[in-house]
Amino acid sequence: MQKNLYLVLAFLVLACNAMAHEAPTGTIRGRVTTSDNQPAPFVSIVAVGTGRSTVSEEGGTYILTKVPVGTQQLELTLVGYETVRQQVVVEENKTVTVDLQVTISTNQLAEVIVTNSKSKFVYKSSEFVARMPLRNMENPQVYNVVGRALMTDQLIIERTDLFRNVPGAVPNFSAGGSMGLSMRGFSTTIGMRNGMATSAIVPLNPAILERIESIKGPSGTLFGSNRNTTFGGVYNYVTKRPYEKFGGEVSFAAGSYDFGRVTADINTPLNKEKTMLFRLNAAAQSEGSFQDQGFNKNYTFAPTFTYQVNDKLLFTLDLEATRGNYTVQSFGLGNLNNITARSFKDLPLDYNRAYINNSTDVANGINNLQFQIDYKISDQWKSQTKYLYSVGFYKHLYWTALNMLTDSTFARVVRNQTPETFGNIEIQQNFIGDFKIAGIRNRMVIGLDYNYNYNELYRATINFDTINLRRPLKDMSRPALDAASATRFNGTSTVSKNASIYASDVVNITDDLMAMLSLRVDRFSTDGTRTLNTGVYAGAYEQTSLSPKFGLVYQLLRNRLSVFGNYMNGFVNLAPITQPDNTILVLDPQYGNQWEGGVKFDLFNTQLNGSVSVYQIDVTNSTRTEVVNGQTFTRQDGTQRSRGVEAEVIASPVKGMNVVAGYGYNENVYVNSTAALKGKNVIFSPRNIGNLWVSYSLQEGKAKGLGIGAGVNYVGASWFDAANAFEVPSYTLISGTLFYDAPKYRLSLKGNNLTNERFWNNNGTPQKPAHFIASVAFKL
Repeated sequence: MQKNLYLVLAFLVLACNAMAHEAPTGTIRGRVTTSDNQPAPFVSIVAVGTGRSTVSEEGGTYILTKVPVGTQQLELTLVGYETVRQQVVVEENKTVTVDLQVTISTNQLAEVIVTNSKSKFVYKSSEFVARMPLRNMENPQVYNVVGRALMTDQLIIERTDLFRNVPGAVPNFSAGGSMGLSMRGFSTTIGMRNGMATSAIVPLNPAILERIESIKGPSGTLFGSNRNTTFGGVYNYVTKRPYEKFGGEVSFAAGSYDFGRVTADINTPLNKEKTMLFRLNAAAQSEGSFQDQGFNKNYTFAPTFTYQVNDKLLFTLDLEATRGNYTVQSFGLGNLNNITARSFKDLPLDYNRAYINNSTDVANGINNLQFQIDYKISDQWKSQTKYLYSVGFYKHLYWTALNMLTDSTFARVVRNQTPETFGNIEIQQNFIGDFKIAGIRNRMVIGLDYNYNYNELYRATINFDTINLRRPLKDMSRPALDAASATRFNGTSTVSKNASIYASDVVNITDDLMAMLSLRVDRFSTDGTRTLNTGVYAGAYEQTSLSPKFGLVYQLLRNRLSVFGNYMNGFVNLAPITQPDNTILVLDPQYGNQWEGGVKFDLFNTQLNGSVSVYQIDVTNSTRTEVVNGQTFTRQDGTQRSRGVEAEVIASPVKGMNVVAGYGYNENVYVNSTAALKGKNVIFSPRNIGNLWVSYSLQEGKAKGLGIGAGVNYVGASWFDAANAFEVPSYTLISGTLFYDAPKYRLSLKGNNLTNERFWNNNGTPQKPAHFIASVAFKL
């Protein structure tokens, strides 16, 4: 024992002696910019021959520590572009500032970032998640990005397939057919568009997307209240942007159930200086159904224009017009005492039969006008002014619900919405800074946000008929539905306004320890709902909400390994309620409060990237009912708890192989609620969700570009009803692709649900069995 102690002491003496004689070093820091003087993130900077290297941050800044003193050479590299070299003299224990510029514009750099890492599926750069220059490793919030490379690899044509790549998320649908996500046990079908609030009607085609960002946890501090966010998070559609050379792609696809699709993506500079850029994305697709009735059509036209006026001022204009036409049907439960089925697998309904016909369809659309003005105020501050006009509409909607009455009888209940409008106008002003106070770095966003939301609804609900599965089915037609609806239409309109101010600051306590402090003040107001026939308003109220957020990040290995923790808040505005005794219960906002901790990693030059986190979300100020003396009163002391684990791994273990995998465990239950719900799970909230996609392509030889991909998605069982008596079964989906990616074209073959699994969505609608798609894309 004593001998071992002497050896340890000797080792410590030698180590201290070595440290005392360590070669003197200094520090190099600076900022990397593009040829149009914008920040250049994710650029490699190397001090040649010293073993010291780094990657520029999202604001373009970089730092190299422990660089040996003397004359050193910096090299700045981007794959496919000229290497920038600059000499610098390093002095002992001093910091020298060296700013560098790459011979590439901001738009070109955005294209390069995607392919510059060793894993093509890694894309964590985002101007929307934190609204400031903040790398993923520095952000105490978890977010997942599904980018264009993965979308191309999987030949994605529907948002449902896109959403299945988000760890712990499940695609869901509203009654009108809008698609969305369930994250951490909370569902929404309304997403953000380039960081701003859209209409509630979003018939979006993935052909116009660069990526989708899933920002986890209550996000009210930066993204506002309940329309576009849930306590589980918010998802953001990021559309394609122009770049500085002529290019693009035209593709054709065909497949099962009469599927056909054509897309065009054309990009071009409009002047010799390449300061004016234009990109057009357009798509049209049509598909039948595996059932005896049903179809789905979608058309989109989305031009984008940018104008770099000078090195300080940039204009971006983005337009979109999308139209959808499809059929929709859902399932509803009656009295379970009269029904023996306790799962969709037990239903007597024919999986391949639609109990509607093609005349009872939905015709909807959305028009988006979005522009952004970026102005560089100084080296430390920039202004960002944003505007979005988004209006969605139903030209007509016939939505049929099959409500089960007994084991053999169903009521067909139809909602007729003809026509309806859902609009949203948002104006946002951000001031974004990267500056120092007393030598301490601050990255800050200060924002003002105004949101004007409106809708005009015109709808009737018809108990069309009761069908017996043992007897012939009566035909359902649009004229018959219109005749039954004629005297039942009820028209209403609603206008609401939100005015908000928010601020978020990330403070570098040390180079590796950062704290985020954020707060939003939100003022909501509405005159209530107006009945169109009478002009009478009901339900006017105003409400103020505070939404704080804070987090800590410590980088164990700078830009490679971080541990983090956060507290995040979201809120939902609640209107006053008239009690049975005619008193008014003035409600406070409902809040969702999350505590989360975890680790993020980006190792081996992005060959291994991902995160693991543990979270708990407590929902407070929920309403519940209580019967007093035979009367049902509302109380605002309800609580709900969602907790779980999420993990994501994106890897490139060998050249040509790319892997993306995710897992989520979630338990979302009512803690304090009505007696019937207390301790019950929230509907459509599966506990276990997993996703895996692996692809490999040859990198050399005559068959270079030939590849194969395979994927598995698992969604655990959940409950269809609040009483947790009727089950949505678990399911496993297996898919695969074959592709050949040549310089001028790409050939793809995709098979989905290869095992012919039967499964149902949250509306109780049967989903597609095995189906195939073949595609050819020509690159311009």
